[in-house]
Amino acid sequence: MHDPIPLTILTGFLGSGKTTLLRRAMPAGGIGSRGRLGIIVNEFGEVGLDQDLLVHAADEVEVLAGGCLCCARRGDIAKSLHELIRKARRGGAAWIDEAVLETSGLADPAPIIATILQDPWLRNNVRLKGVIAVLDALAGPDNLATHEEARRQIAIADAVVITKTDLRQAADVSELRGLIGASVPDARIFESQDPGFGLAGVLAALDAETSMPAFASPANASESAGHGKDAESFVLALDGLLDWPVFTVWLSAMLHAHGDRILRVKGRLWARSTGKPLIVHGVQHMMHPPVHLDARDGEPRKSWLVFITRGLARTEIEASLTRFLARAEAGHARPQATVPAF
Repeated sequence: MHDPIPLTILTGFLGSGKTTLLRRAMPAGGIGSRGRLGIIVNEFGEVGLDQDLLVHAADEVEVLAGGCLCCARRGDIAKSLHELIRKARRGGAAWIDEAVLETSGLADPAPIIATILQDPWLRNNVRLKGVIAVLDALAGPDNLATHEEARRQIAIADAVVITKTDLRQAADVSELRGLIGASVPDARIFESQDPGFGLAGVLAALDAETSMPAFASPANASESAGHGKDAESFVLALDGLLDWPVFTVWLSAMLHAHGDRILRVKGRLWARSTGKPLIVHGVQHMMHPPVHLDARDGEPRKSWLVFITRGLARTEIEASLTRFLARAEAGHARPQATVPAF
């Protein structure tokens, strides 16, 4: 029985520098613990040019060409991941113990995640670590302002790498950090020009993400941030222990009814049944399996939920959750309960 291979999705708008990050990671022999990194790349066009850039790792590269990963080529994602995992399982020179899937610059990562989570074999053989989005300091602000794809890539990210900050016309880093924070308040932010920066460090940070970053506190947890057009991000704070089965009924109903308007939900919640925290992470209609954690000494029992939504206001979600939890405490909640259609 093999452990699932960690998989990270690397996304970012056209020209943001995704392949450059991969190219910088590979010459030293890879970044997996066994020195081998499996890569799947995608080019929006007929020729997979990225394969030439990663030629020194060609025995581990699967190339998807001729279409965008988020739509017509999603069947090829599963096929290529199957092949990559089989290579890893064979051992020897082709062994890999970590994989990165690089999307095209026009891809929406959400359907890619759904494709993986809906494949039973992949669910047993791949562990989704998270999403890394690349934002370049030249075109990034304009891309976020004018391209929905760029906004969705950032909104779904667990970590954001800011590139091209060394160029003369680059935007101010504090401005970029503000744009990222307004879109996804819990994302870890890295700068590719920082001394010692490497993709390995970003992947390690995703591995170490056993608690929500310090993106919110009781003083600012109620704040919401705009995210272009009708999208917004916000943090909900809950005190005390949650009835986990009741909460999952509510969240499942919420995603079923409004998944198209919920780009991302992530949280660190305290379960009443165990007295311990756990991590939840969902993308549109799909939820990752929860990750159970051990409580730290003296840790306050505060639960947090981060939402990135489009056309679904914080007040509506908060009111729905409050009503549902109140009904559960009163003994009225049932497993078939649904969330109001607002």
